[in-house]
Amino acid sequence: MTADISPSEMRRLVRLAVWASLMALGAWVVIPVGAVPVTLQTFFIFLAAFVEGPRASLAATLYLLAGLVGLPVFAGGQAGPSLLFGPSAGYALSFPLVAALAGLGRGEGSSGGTARLAGAALASLALLYFCGSVGLAANHGLNFKAALAVNLTFAPFDLMKILCAGLVASRIAKRRSKSQGLRKPRKTS
Repeated sequence: MTADISPSEMRRLVRLAVWASLMALGAWVVIPVGAVPVTLQTFFIFLAAFVEGPRASLAATLYLLAGLVGLPVFAGGQAGPSLLFGPSAGYALSFPLVAALAGLGRGEGSSGGTARLAGAALASLALLYFCGSVGLAANHGLNFKAALAVNLTFAPFDLMKILCAGLVASRIAKRRSKSQGLRKPRKTS
């Protein structure tokens, strides 16, 4: 028995695997600033969400599962379920939800309005900070308010990553629309 996967579905699956790989590569870019490092994985999570929509949550889930089963894809090359007991557990576990929420800003078509994308990005950043604060408080001996204060020190980095992801996503959308306009419709018989 073979699965009939259309070429467009196959391309979509490959893109999701590529996004998960980019998230993993982004985690290797580490700027140590305390218990939780600044990485580029959130840049790629937001970029995937802005390009793929809520479906980006599947790429974030794939990334998370790859790390939990032992592939060294977490910040600093860490791997395994020990992440669940570290200071970044809340952040990592929220990535699929963050990607889904940020992806809602994209809308039904290939792009969303700027205000819609910005609203979804800020809401998903708030979700990331909430979940990250819960994990940081639980696993690093801080109360929630102190953990949230730690998160706010990352706001300039995260806002810059979101802005850059939005700019890159708009360029990708323009290129996609140009390439789709150049494609000739296929004849079916």
